[in-house]
Amino acid sequence: MISFALPIFFGNLFQQLYNTADSLIVGNFLGSNALAAVSSSGSLIFMLIGFLNGIAMGADVVIARYFGAQDNKNLRIAVHTTAAFGVAASVLLTAAGVLMTPLLLRWMGTPEVVMADSITYLQLYFAGSFGFVMYNIFVGILQAVGDSRHPLYYLIVSSVVNVVLDILFIGGFGMGVEGAAIATVISQLISAVLCMIQLLRTQDTYRLYIRESVLTGR
Repeated sequence: MISFALPIFFGNLFQQLYNTADSLIVGNFLGSNALAAVSSSGSLIFMLIGFLNGIAMGADVVIARYFGAQDNKNLRIAVHTTAAFGVAASVLLTAAGVLMTPLLLRWMGTPEVVMADSITYLQLYFAGSFGFVMYNIFVGILQAVGDSRHPLYYLIVSSVVNVVLDILFIGGFGMGVEGAAIATVISQLISAVLCMIQLLRTQDTYRLYIRESVLTGR
């Protein structure tokens, strides 16, 4: 139980560090206003991560039930339906997030002096929703079948990539807060792709098949 739970704990910790790393590097390179712009998005991002984790846990229950019962047919449907939901949710979140970013930031009381940078950062983050949505969906599938280690490994890799790209884009290319957002989007996409590869390559009954109709879960 402990060996299964610890990777989940550290995975949640590393996932929360994306925005923290962005804030630290932005603060060091760009100053207090840029730091405030990135930090202002932190609570909203944490809420989104928690919401997606909750959805993934719901899928966990269904997938784990079929996996434990060795009901391969329904397991396959559940896996592909979950993946389809993730794709649909990422599209909706991207559209709604990009459009509603200015309103959300005003609701959160973001100061006008950092509003422009905050909008840039959060809109780019929402534009890359596919990565962090699908990562959480794929992690839910893997954890449901008892694999909590591989998602942690992939998240550690993506976290390191995020820090390196932050320094490169902000310190090297002088991109500003948009560099931090792009670095985060790329690193989250990497973690999602690595998890997807794990599901595509496994020979177990929960294997993901791209050619299957994920829109219908069949």
